[in-house]
Amino acid sequence: MKVLSQIPLFPLSMALYPGVTLPLRIFEQRYLRLVSEVLKSDSGFGIALIRSGAEVGHASVWPLGLYVHIVDWSQGEEGLLHVEVQGQRRFRIHDVGRAADNLQTAEVEWLPQPPPQPVPAECDGLLAVLDELKERATMLPLKFAPVDSADALSWQLAQLLPLDDKVRVELLGTEDPLARLASIAASLDRWAHE
Repeated sequence: MKVLSQIPLFPLSMALYPGVTLPLRIFEQRYLRLVSEVLKSDSGFGIALIRSGAEVGHASVWPLGLYVHIVDWSQGEEGLLHVEVQGQRRFRIHDVGRAADNLQTAEVEWLPQPPPQPVPAECDGLLAVLDELKERATMLPLKFAPVDSADALSWQLAQLLPLDDKVRVELLGTEDPLARLASIAASLDRWAHE
């Protein structure tokens, strides 16, 4: 029997992957409440890629997401709250509900977290691609930990490459990091021949 957990949900117009840190500007009342509750309980919340709709207002999301923890926060001007979240655990959404203030909640199943695997020697080319992407992405507000596993390499490449949303979600649902890297390498190969 699947064990399901109830978590608050933050729909976002970009996918986020494990180990990546992303800043968010919070201004809607429902999300200010979410951040307040999460900070008080030292818990996290789910981020899911928007399938239709927008970040402000109503949005429907893809069925896979990422549980994040707040790693830093500060009060900004005009009531804005600045938080930095770091991706932790992947989940599959089984059901979505809505609180009175329109904050979405999700009933989720946690996806397995296999032990880390080393970066295979044949992935040197992908490491070089990642280094180049990071050099070009200095304007992006994302933060990355050093690449110490095949997982980290695959997640960081998925974060920085211009992939379709459907592919982004498929990668998030792929358990084996070597399969993720093979899929990313196939995309790079296809682009090189277009």
